[in-house]
Amino acid sequence: MAENYSVTSAGVNPAEDRAHRMRMYFIAMSLRVVCVLSLIWVRGWWVLLAAAGAVILPWFAVLVGNAVAHGGERAPEAPEPQAITAPEPAAGEERAPSAADALIVVDVDPERRRGAAPGSPAEPGGDVAEGRA
Repeated sequence: MAENYSVTSAGVNPAEDRAHRMRMYFIAMSLRVVCVLSLIWVRGWWVLLAAAGAVILPWFAVLVGNAVAHGGERAPEAPEPQAITAPEPAAGEERAPSAADALIVVDVDPERRRGAAPGSPAEPGGDVAEGRA
């Protein structure tokens, strides 16, 4: 059987999520109204059950109404940043260091940039980032 793959890690449609939460809130509050009205005609220990429903259901309705679905999707796997380097010299051939020997980082994760040490090439103030070798 073939696996299904998600194109994006987008969550649940916001309109559908909101409609579902509104339905759940409406159902819980309708049950609360039934509990409050049943306090008029029920007797015995049933009064405690109806009173508990009238007190607990609003709290439950608010929790359900505010619970936004995130979809449970996992984030896509990002590849490692690519580095472009100069080609290796042929056997027996020496070459002088030049600007082509500098490491050029094509893509850097924002967390890695923020965590870089001061003056390192990944930081905007570093030598390589400003174009100096």
